[in-house]
Amino acid sequence: MASRKIGILIGNFDPIHYGHLLLGEAAREQYGLDRVIFIPEKLAHLMKGNNLSSGDIRYNMVKMAIKDNPYFTCSRIEIDKPKGTYTYDVIKELKGMYPGDELYLILGGDAVVDIETWYNSKELLQSCTILAAVRDNHDVAALDNVRRKLLKQYDVDIQLLTFNRVDISSQEIRKRVRTGRSIKYMVPKECIEFICLKGLYK
Repeated sequence: MASRKIGILIGNFDPIHYGHLLLGEAAREQYGLDRVIFIPEKLAHLMKGNNLSSGDIRYNMVKMAIKDNPYFTCSRIEIDKPKGTYTYDVIKELKGMYPGDELYLILGGDAVVDIETWYNSKELLQSCTILAAVRDNHDVAALDNVRRKLLKQYDVDIQLLTFNRVDISSQEIRKRVRTGRSIKYMVPKECIEFICLKGLYK
């Protein structure tokens, strides 16, 4: 059986919004991915005081948001653990779940610039292809030196992902809900209804 190309998109997704979905679709289209897995994170220790939603709530919103895309799926691999894990651990577990398949970790360009500070960064970089999202020539130039350095040092595969980033953030959405402003056209309709039903971010 031929190996599949699987994209991995990890985030808080509180809530998931159209920027996340467009990023996943851009990666799928440009690199011919067979599947993109959205993985809600276990809340990091530093985020605990920020009243972010439970793993179940964020997972359910992701499921609603991706239900019409047959290439998208979501996983509880992170939120069902008793405590948060590092990206390296998630990728290592996924490699065990999908033996022989190619994993593509989808990251923002700024994350790639800082990736050497991550836990087990060398092993992470060598365990999957990194897709670094860039939106203009400035981003490409900033990443070029980083890519060359990492390639020389670790023999890694970092590819550029062209993405017309949408200026939406989950933090902004939570703030808009809290202050009674509209989030229409920022978040899928089903997620908006779910946010209202559950009284989230008030």
